[in-house]
Amino acid sequence: MKEYKAVKAEGVAVVIIHKKRILLVKRRNIPFIFNPGIWGFVTGSKKKSERYAETAYREVEEETGIAREQLKQIKKPVKVWMFDSKKHKKWQNYLFFLMSDTSEVKLNIENSAFRWSSLSDIAKENNYTNIFMDKDVVIKGIGRCTK
Repeated sequence: MKEYKAVKAEGVAVVIIHKKRILLVKRRNIPFIFNPGIWGFVTGSKKKSERYAETAYREVEEETGIAREQLKQIKKPVKVWMFDSKKHKKWQNYLFFLMSDTSEVKLNIENSAFRWSSLSDIAKENNYTNIFMDKDVVIKGIGRCTK
C-alpha cells in the first residue's frame, strides 16, 4: 500500500444492517466529498459539540433519510483507519454498527445511488470500494452483527 499522510478528521463511518443486508451508498463525484465516486458506508464529520454517536445518527438521517428511531446500535464502535487514495491521506474514524428496521432509503445530494449488499459481496469487494486500512476489523465486525 502507498504511503499516506495522516490527517486529523474527526468523524464516523456507519454500517447499517437490515435483515442481514448491509447498506452501501455511492458517493457522488463532486469535489468537496472524500472518496468521490465510490461505493461505501455512510460517513461524516463530527461537529465540535457533538458526541460521536450523535454524529453517526445525524449522518445516517441526513444521507439516507433513516431516522434515529428506526435504528439500534448493535455493537460498540471501533476506531478504524480510513484513506483517500486520490489525495494520499489517512485518518481515524469511529465505525458504528446500526440495525435498521426499514429498508427504505431517501438519498441526499452527497450520494447518487444505494444498494443492500451481502457480507460476502463486501468481503470480495463486489460493487464496494474498501476505504478502510483495517478491512479485517470491518469484515469481522459486520460478520458478528449479521449472524
